[in-house]
Amino acid sequence: MTEIDPNEQASGAPGFWHRYRLPIVVAVIGIAIIGWLYVSKGIAVRQVQEDVIQAQESVAAQRAEWSKQAEARQAELVKQSLNQFGVPLAWAVRREMMAGNLDQVDQYVSDLVKLNGFEGVTVAKADGSIVVASDRRNMGVAFGSLYAERYLTAEQITAEETAPGQWLLMVPVMGLNARLGTVAIDYRAPPPAPVEPSAPVE
Repeated sequence: MTEIDPNEQASGAPGFWHRYRLPIVVAVIGIAIIGWLYVSKGIAVRQVQEDVIQAQESVAAQRAEWSKQAEARQAELVKQSLNQFGVPLAWAVRREMMAGNLDQVDQYVSDLVKLNGFEGVTVAKADGSIVVASDRRNMGVAFGSLYAERYLTAEQITAEETAPGQWLLMVPVMGLNARLGTVAIDYRAPPPAPVEPSAPVE
């Protein structure tokens, strides 16, 4: 009887697998782990990038909201300040107009436009003719050519924001029995300071 050499049985593909199956299995598992780690890393990187973008968008939205709130507070403060400023101004102008002292009114106007933010001051008589103006070119022209006619009959001080940061203050000057005139002021408010939220109190 012929004996079969064990080495011959281990030859060919079955023999190769029998001899190297442990290294092959280890290599396949290693490749699978490396591939999984590579895919996981890519997913994690994308997730981090998405989180960063979302955080940046959230910060930008918060800053926009803070800026909007600051602008609204600034506008309200400017409006209140202009309305309060208009009261003593009306008293001063009324005193001089009743005395027929337009030179003194002109001095008030000249001093006002030297102050920061006051871009133009115009004083019209009750009939709408401009008698005092910081811009001398407006002297003698009709009030309605510069401003809405409705301001000539308004009885209350009016402060309106005509553009972002740009204000129009209308001050009626009332005499004892009749209206004496109207003061119009073009005012540019300073930009609001950047506002950051305060830290939460623990």
